[in-house]
Amino acid sequence: MVTEVAIFTALPGKEEELGQGIIQGIEFIRQHPECISANATRCVEKPGRYMLSVVWSSLEAHVDDFRNGPLFAQWRGPVAGLFESNPEVYHYQVY
Repeated sequence: MVTEVAIFTALPGKEEELGQGIIQGIEFIRQHPECISANATRCVEKPGRYMLSVVWSSLEAHVDDFRNGPLFAQWRGPVAGLFESNPEVYHYQVY
């Protein structure tokens, strides 16, 4: 298993819209058969920052299968145009 951690920073004035978009879009991530869990949190000190945390069965399930499948576009639809540049994305394993 790997945990994907993605940090999104809202465009100025789009903080609430981005949060709502993440809530809508996360349902598409959860539909993927290799997604074990997915949740999002909002930064206390910087309310325009959100952290998406997704546990996948493997790195390939996320990078190869999900990102190249139809659910990825559905996930990104509700958040498109609401965040600065590309999110910072890394994958973690239990050490």
